[in-house]
Amino acid sequence: MSERFENPSLLFRIEDELLNNRLGGFVYKKHIAGLGLKGSEKILDFGSGSGAGSKHLAKLLAKGGGQLTCVDISSILVNKAKKRMRKYNNVDYKVGKLEELDIPSNSHDAIYIFYVLHDVDKDLRQGIVKELFRILKDDGKLYIGEPHKKNHGMPASEIRDLMKEAGFEELQYNDLKSVYKAVFMKSNT
Repeated sequence: MSERFENPSLLFRIEDELLNNRLGGFVYKKHIAGLGLKGSEKILDFGSGSGAGSKHLAKLLAKGGGQLTCVDISSILVNKAKKRMRKYNNVDYKVGKLEELDIPSNSHDAIYIFYVLHDVDKDLRQGIVKELFRILKDDGKLYIGEPHKKNHGMPASEIRDLMKEAGFEELQYNDLKSVYKAVFMKSNT
């Protein structure tokens, strides 16, 4: 993982606060509202960062009795998320590399990834996706949104290949001009 996420610069933190949490908050809110979640799920937010999307997930899950687990490698960003979501008692926080966090197998109904996988070192992506597959319950869903511009992101074909190799089945997708959004399922076959 890039050093900028383990120890984000002041510029990154300002950008995160202004773009992701203040100006872009409606993007997360709209995206999460369109996922079709019931609110009773146990969801893992992989790469939750400072909680820009997590706070909308936490609110939805609080209404339905669901549980959110926020995972990120940056303790600075996770502490920011904790402050941002302090009114929600349905959120757990884990700091570190996913494969080192001892998250039980088949323990989550859904996994949410938004603008994260492209920031994982290319040689680590397959291991991460396999770990996500392990954590997800059978018939659980993985919701992903990733940029795929040439200068920022990763090709949709690479995401599909990673997911397929790990055992996921693509249920639906929307391959927009600059963003690939999809829902994958962990098949129990």
